Amino acid sequence: MDERVVEKAVEIRAPIANVWRAISDPAELSRWFGHRAEFDARPGAEGAFIWDQHGRFACRVEEVDAPHRLVWSWVHEPDVPFAESAATRVEWTLTEDRPGRTTLHLRESGFLTDKHNEQNARGWDEELGELVAFFLAK
Repeated sequence: MDERVVEKAVEIRAPIANVWRAISDPAELSRWFGHRAEFDARPGAEGAFIWDQHGRFACRVEEVDAPHRLVWSWVHEPDVPFAESAATRVEWTLTEDRPGRTTLHLRESGFLTDKHNEQNARGWDEELGELVAFFLAK
């Protein structure tokens, strides 16, 4: 069976340091990704992303190579501890192709069902659109 994967790429009109902050700082994350973020960008740290209408999704940071790569895993289902639910792996890779323009590559893998894969593929389109809009509004 083929691996279920979501892969997205967007160009953002901002320096790599600013995009890094937007994906790794809880205050910045809360401005475009969910309603609240309990997040510490250091390997092994556990936290959560919270959407008022969807619930709390536990996560664990796997890798940090600032400002180029961030990897975290998060659970499929809301309001369950990280250790008690299936999780997917989200890999963020940032490259600054020219000054003030950063390309963000996102790859999420480890889906157990087509349903979760399809939901997150649509969800990432929305969330990455909000990230681009976040920088356009600055």
